Amino acid sequence: MTIGPGSGFSGLAKRLCRSKILYTVILDMRHGRPENYLTAYNPRGRDALIWGVRVVDAGFEAFPPGKHYPAMKHHPAPYLYAWEKGRIFSEYQFLAITRGRGILETATCPHLDIRAGDVFILFPGEWHRFRPDPKTGWDENFVGFDGDYARHLMQSFFTPDSPIVHGAATPETVKLIRKIALVAKDTSPETAPLVFADMITLITQLILFTRVHASGERRAIRQKINTAREHILEHAFQHINFRALAKSLGLSYTVFRRTFQKETGYAPLAYQLEIRISRARVLLEQTDLSVSEIAQHTGFANIFYFSKMFSKRTGKNPLACRRAVVARKTARAN
Repeated sequence: MTIGPGSGFSGLAKRLCRSKILYTVILDMRHGRPENYLTAYNPRGRDALIWGVRVVDAGFEAFPPGKHYPAMKHHPAPYLYAWEKGRIFSEYQFLAITRGRGILETATCPHLDIRAGDVFILFPGEWHRFRPDPKTGWDENFVGFDGDYARHLMQSFFTPDSPIVHGAATPETVKLIRKIALVAKDTSPETAPLVFADMITLITQLILFTRVHASGERRAIRQKINTAREHILEHAFQHINFRALAKSLGLSYTVFRRTFQKETGYAPLAYQLEIRISRARVLLEQTDLSVSEIAQHTGFANIFYFSKMFSKRTGKNPLACRRAVVARKTARAN
């Protein structure tokens, strides 16, 4: 079933997905060459669960000035939506606009202007609606996706309050979306991993684009967080006053902690503990130091706190970890 930015993922689509029906609108070849649209939808497969990413739909379409949006002939009635009502997707969508302009409205952002060169993101569970300006129309390239790994990346680097990546609709981005669309329409067990790999590459490209083209203020904050990371690495086995560290960087502790966690995935103290636990694991596996000595070497106040933190983060207490190492060495020796 064709399911794209101009359509909704209804109960009927889900039933068709479960029955593995595939409906593809192929390139218009009326003039002996690719025309201006292609959309493809793929049902969930076993490989998608293994890779943690699934391409739900992908395609591209040109909307000249005055053309109805979304295209009635490309999307069956159950998948069209009324502007007044908007809609909600269950997956993520990237839309790269290469010509024209329009608007995007979401539950988080009431009104945003879209222009050529922008990539905007639709988030699962987030009400939205969008359309080109009738005076200009627009050309769109889109891909919808989900999966555990894809969601992990998106949740780590993108938020509904900033759904537009200005300037990200580069030739490379558009080329990759179209490649995904072309392969996805004829996907097979042999080609599915290529689609998944391209989808992860696309997400990664947009993440890198946001970092490279971040505002001067954003780059300055990121540099401060890098300085904090270096300080924590250098003093990982000592007591660190994180409030004093934040103040030395010119940040309030609240902003410092929130930004540090966004950049690293850890709160400052948790980041320090991960370093300590990683070092302790190496010492347990590669030295004959006692658990008490290792706790002291890695900055823990006492063996009880060390054992508690080690067990919480590794699933094994320190002695069990060492016994497992000894057992592996003995098995190899025999």
